[in-house]
Amino acid sequence: MTRRITFIIISLVLIGLLAYSYHYFSSLKNFKNNQAIKAVPTDASVIIQVKKPDRISDIILNRISYNEALLEFDWFNSFSNHLKAFEGDSLIVDKSILSFLKSKPITISLHPLGKEKVKPLFAYSISNKAQQNIFVNYLEENPDGWAVNQRKYNASNIYSIKPTGVKTELFVSFYRGLLIISPASLLVENALRQLRSDFTLMSDKTFSKLFKTVGSNSDANLFVNFNNIGQALSKVFTKNHKKKLSFFSKVASWGEFDLNLNDTHILINGFLYTDENQTKMNALFDGIDAGYTKINQIIPDNASFVQTISYDDKDKMRRNLKNYLKQEGTYEAIQSNYNKLGFKNSLESTEEQVFDIIDKEFSYVINNSSENENNDNSYLILNTKSKSKTISLLNSLSDSETKPVTFYQLDQQTQYPIYKSTAAKVFPLLLNTYCPELPKDYFTFVDNYMIFSNSVKKLSDLIYANILHKTLDDSKYHRQFTNMFSYKENMFVYCDISKIKSLLPESGNLELFNPSRTQQESLNQFYGFGIQLATAANDLIYVNACIHYLPTRESEPETVWQSGLDSTIIGKPALVVNHYTKEKEILVQDKSNMLYLISNSGRVLWKKKLEAQIMGEVTQIDYFRNNKFQYLFNTVNRIYLLDRNGNNVEKYPIDLAYKATNPIAVFDYDNNRNYRIFVACSNRNTYVFDKSGNRITGWKAKATEGKVSQPIQHIRVQGKDYIAFADDKRNYILNRKGENRVTIKSDFIRNENSLFYLLTENNIPFLLTTDTNGNLQKINLNTGDCITTKLLNSNEGHHFMAWDFSNNKGMEFILVTKENVYAFKANSKKLFEVEIDGNLLPTADGYHFSGNNKKIGVFDQENNKIYLINSNGSVYKNFPLRGKSRFSIGFLNKESTKFNLIVGGENNYLYNYKVE
Repeated sequence: MTRRITFIIISLVLIGLLAYSYHYFSSLKNFKNNQAIKAVPTDASVIIQVKKPDRISDIILNRISYNEALLEFDWFNSFSNHLKAFEGDSLIVDKSILSFLKSKPITISLHPLGKEKVKPLFAYSISNKAQQNIFVNYLEENPDGWAVNQRKYNASNIYSIKPTGVKTELFVSFYRGLLIISPASLLVENALRQLRSDFTLMSDKTFSKLFKTVGSNSDANLFVNFNNIGQALSKVFTKNHKKKLSFFSKVASWGEFDLNLNDTHILINGFLYTDENQTKMNALFDGIDAGYTKINQIIPDNASFVQTISYDDKDKMRRNLKNYLKQEGTYEAIQSNYNKLGFKNSLESTEEQVFDIIDKEFSYVINNSSENENNDNSYLILNTKSKSKTISLLNSLSDSETKPVTFYQLDQQTQYPIYKSTAAKVFPLLLNTYCPELPKDYFTFVDNYMIFSNSVKKLSDLIYANILHKTLDDSKYHRQFTNMFSYKENMFVYCDISKIKSLLPESGNLELFNPSRTQQESLNQFYGFGIQLATAANDLIYVNACIHYLPTRESEPETVWQSGLDSTIIGKPALVVNHYTKEKEILVQDKSNMLYLISNSGRVLWKKKLEAQIMGEVTQIDYFRNNKFQYLFNTVNRIYLLDRNGNNVEKYPIDLAYKATNPIAVFDYDNNRNYRIFVACSNRNTYVFDKSGNRITGWKAKATEGKVSQPIQHIRVQGKDYIAFADDKRNYILNRKGENRVTIKSDFIRNENSLFYLLTENNIPFLLTTDTNGNLQKINLNTGDCITTKLLNSNEGHHFMAWDFSNNKGMEFILVTKENVYAFKANSKKLFEVEIDGNLLPTADGYHFSGNNKKIGVFDQENNKIYLINSNGSVYKNFPLRGKSRFSIGFLNKESTKFNLIVGGENNYLYNYKVE
């Protein structure tokens, strides 16, 4: 009996232990079906999911190169400091809790709250009851002595916590494996109430379908509720801009975007999806494949904002637009506005004609400048199938003929008509759905592109930008940017981030719209933000977006104009005379050996491909003795003579039997235009040609001992002619027949970058130059005696020039090395030394501005800077300037009061600066 009682007691204890164990361990079970997204209230405007917060934190703090630029903004600085607190040992959060928060995926949502606020909600999925108990126990035991209060809400506890030293109060609650945190208690209550009702975002078919497109390899996932995002954004915009935010509600119902943070890019791709009961942007592109756009070749490269529409089927595009307007209830308004224009044709007929004339692409462009007011800063650009057919269409719509109201005239050969026509207003009327607030007052054509603007001045600016090849298609930076996108799209939106302030003036109090000077400098390091949309299967629209950080991008130099070439300039731009206008034009060659003649307004008049680089500079001659000039120069293989239209003159070009080793020299001994052309060749012979290209047989010069690399010089003094030159062995001073005229008694090797300069002292003529040791060599032309004076006293490579620089009726000596510019008096005493941190091209150019105003120009080829140096050794005001070549200075126009400086620039441009 006793055994039986004992057995029963033991059995009951075991059963009790088992029951207790079951109850205890079941309370620590893993939570199921507790996706954090379910805790997000359905009025969310934006949702962000981060799978690995610790990885994102590391990327933002340590791996992205634009971190420093963003730190200039308070919001990012504060965000960064919070990340750093979580990265280290937090003083306000328990280590086990901190470890959980850093390692677990987090869902963050933003919600409009009240009239002026947007508040976040944070949601975590908790694995099991044990993890939840760690949080609960920590809050209830409160070992750090925080201000913690607890209250009930629908059977759930809501904790209000305020850690010591922290101003923000947080509200925390738990529900079936979900941790919910927010600085707004109302959001926590909304989340709890929603979870109990079982109607969550995942109950929304539209959101649920989009949720399945989430990328698994992204750094974060972004969800945008386009029905609500306008309301959330309105909290930070002024009243004038709030109305425009309604645009977002027409984009889609929801959007999902995968975000990846790279060193210089934020890459975004995903989908837009629309509820079947709503009319959104996808209806405009339904069944229409993406198109390829060429319109960037018209848009100015300083555009602030561009929205381009492209498509492959004009009939579907027209029908979709009509159906969309009818579903929106706005088609009647379009009809009414169309009737007011008084056209003969029906609206439906005109729609067909308009979409038939547009060649499958159009664009809305904003180009801000300080001169713009109201809506005068925008363009509507249409690619038409034909300018003439477009004009015919306008004439058919109206009884009045479409005629120009004014002209944009750049020069005598360049004239663009600018029109104003009631009939043309049909284009912005029909396309306003795609691009709001389209300009309609004036229009012009560039090729077959039809461009609208509310300002004649803005149309002129766009025409001029195209003449100078200053378009997005010509921009190296924009080509790099668009290479990150597909070559086809239905819509592409581009925004220049550095011009946010001008795009949204007085839009709100956000730092982004009102940057300080240092913040603007940071924004200037970002090239742009682009969004590309294209139709996809299952009513989805594919989205590809990018924010591009480009710290190497430099702001535009302040030039009169910049003219685009095919490649980078080589050599020194030549200022040549237009014999018709007596004004200056520019002759320049690029690295592809293309030769250009450019007008004084920057327009390329012609270009001609040469077989090689021009050696030296271009000389203008009057070949026909009729006061009309031609351009004479040589390459290594040929001598060219071109007329001002770029055509070869007579039997030119002349092929050289041997390769030229120096630039040609052109002499007009008696000023009778009976020119002589001198050139040295690789067989060590020097040759003389007449202007027709015939060899002069009376030239008897012997072969040189070495290679002649500098031009041959003609010097006339005291009734005698001297033909002077040097090779890398010795010097030669000959007469017109090539016979020796002066024998140098103590010969030397002339410096590679030095020429001869004439100096007369006490009626004795001397030739001045420098040798390879940086010494001044003074040759007496009467005796051949040579006087050596130490100047640079170094075998460092240099350039030498002798010039009356300081206007003291004497000669100064200028020497340029890689890093220094020296000036010496005639007695060899140093006038000044200018040190430049770079790598100077060993060449100096002298500029005579007025009576006593002379300056020296040098080029830093390492840093692409140009300098003008005054006669006292100071750098002229506003210099250095940006430039990638030697430069020329002169008056381009007869009426000019300021000098023009012409120099090669960045990105294949030729720069025209004004010099005060």
